[in-house]
Amino acid sequence: MALSKNELIQELKHEIYSPLAAIRNALYLVAIRSSDTEILRYLQLADAETSRIADILQNANQIDEKKRLQITIPFRDVASAA
Repeated sequence: MALSKNELIQELKHEIYSPLAAIRNALYLVAIRSSDTEILRYLQLADAETSRIADILQNANQIDEKKRLQITIPFRDVASAA
C-alpha cells in the first residue's frame, strides 16, 4: 500500500528521530563524564547540530501547493556560544 505524502513524511520523521535521540543521549552521557573543556565544546557543537536537525524535522510537514517542503533552517552561531 502506497503512503500519502503526509504519512511518508511522518514515517521519515520517526525513522530519523529515533537514532537522533540515541545520539543526543550518547552526547549527554559523555558530557557528564568529561571535564575537558575542549571535548565539552565539541559535544556542545554536536548537540547543537542534532537540535538543528530536530528543528528541521519539526517543520518538515509543511507542504505548499507545489509539493515542495517549506523548511525553515534556524541559524545557530555555535562558535560564539562556546
